[in-house]
Amino acid sequence: MRKLLSTLSFCLVLSPLIVFAQKGPFFATGVKIGEVDDSSAIVWVRLTATPKADFGRLPILTEGLKAGAKDEGAMPVGLVPGSAGEFRFYYWPESKGEGSKLNSAWLSVSPESDYIRQLPLSGLRPGETYHYEVEARETGSSKIASRAAGAFKTAPKRGAKGPVRFIVTTCQAIRSIDAGEQGHSTYRQMLGFEPDFLVHTGDIVYYDKAPLAKSVAQARAKWNLMFSYGYNQNFHQNVSSYFMKDDHDTLKNDCWYGQTYGDLTFEQGLDIFREQVPMGEKTYRTYRWGRDVQIWMTENRDFRSSNRDPDGPDKTILGAEQKAWLKKTILESDATYKFVISPGPLVGPDKFGKKDNHANEVFAHEGQELRDFLSQQANTFVICGDRHWQYCSQDPDTGLLELGCGEINDQHDYGGNSGYFSDFHKYFSGKGGFLGITVENGQAKAEWFASTEKSETLSVQHVEKLGIR
Repeated sequence: MRKLLSTLSFCLVLSPLIVFAQKGPFFATGVKIGEVDDSSAIVWVRLTATPKADFGRLPILTEGLKAGAKDEGAMPVGLVPGSAGEFRFYYWPESKGEGSKLNSAWLSVSPESDYIRQLPLSGLRPGETYHYEVEARETGSSKIASRAAGAFKTAPKRGAKGPVRFIVTTCQAIRSIDAGEQGHSTYRQMLGFEPDFLVHTGDIVYYDKAPLAKSVAQARAKWNLMFSYGYNQNFHQNVSSYFMKDDHDTLKNDCWYGQTYGDLTFEQGLDIFREQVPMGEKTYRTYRWGRDVQIWMTENRDFRSSNRDPDGPDKTILGAEQKAWLKKTILESDATYKFVISPGPLVGPDKFGKKDNHANEVFAHEGQELRDFLSQQANTFVICGDRHWQYCSQDPDTGLLELGCGEINDQHDYGGNSGYFSDFHKYFSGKGGFLGITVENGQAKAEWFASTEKSETLSVQHVEKLGIR
């Protein structure tokens, strides 16, 4: 595998360029590029009053949660205060050089949206690496206060044959950081995979894990801090991402409509998620990457029934509209490999007593419906997040293959795991890290990587060849 040394060199070339004068605004929460296809993308920018977060406010912010400590204490606000001001976005394709640079107008931000603005880009070249710079200034000023820089790739055209490499990860929290102010060391190691894009399946921040976020201000503060950590921020400024949400970054564990967590409502949680990540019209969507790859990302919170409702044909996680869309678009696809990415498992097996996903008895009817359908579609695989262990399982009844990416690192390995099931598991590990998918020359493979802070190489735990079925 690629040495970590090469990963560090890559990071050095693409790391955020931050230059600041005495006054802001700054980019302490970074820049994100999301929802990339072959001609468009969404740029996410937040302006801040300080060049970095106030990491010294609580030990947990740089040390994580100590073993045996309870999840308690309020999330402090104002760690990364937002700022009024304006930004301008420059971008250019690598193949054309900086002389082809385009730019947006100066765009303002407001406190109502947490000083965030999302900028749609269109007319991009397919299969291209784009470089960008962002400038910030005080409103109406002619003086640049700070700059940030990065890069991203666009998807190749539908019929293009080139290789596609992408990463899937899940479940990260302030309590599980392992590299101090740098955040999660896994993000540094993921750059060594040289991915075209990342899919984060949710539980990006945990409102209901220490320090607790029970209001809009505290929830925003958790998002602000998570992307102020060095490794986390650097990765997202240089790799485009598709963000999905799950329970912990909507409200609280196993949540649904009508519930509250302190002063935070479920509906507010939905709005905050769309504010804090680059996001288009719908939270469920599909994207094509060349001839061989198409991904689907399902939405498992917006439309779900209560976990407590009796199971049957009317009980749902996806909702009727999304489920019809999922089936229709999969049937229409001619991609060589189809990856259905879900915040939660469809195959499992899950831990005993769980009651929140399609691998559980409480959603058995819809779970079986989806397994029956997906298993009949050629070259279709499920990738899931949420579970705090890595695995590859195959449903004994339908043959559907599911790839569990596992939590961000071993520090996040709380709550236990399902244990090994010989009738399901082709691979099982309690370790954290990420899942890498490579499709090249019509062949696909999945690789599970274990992430350790001091590792000098990317440690592959298991490789699964994804044969055409």
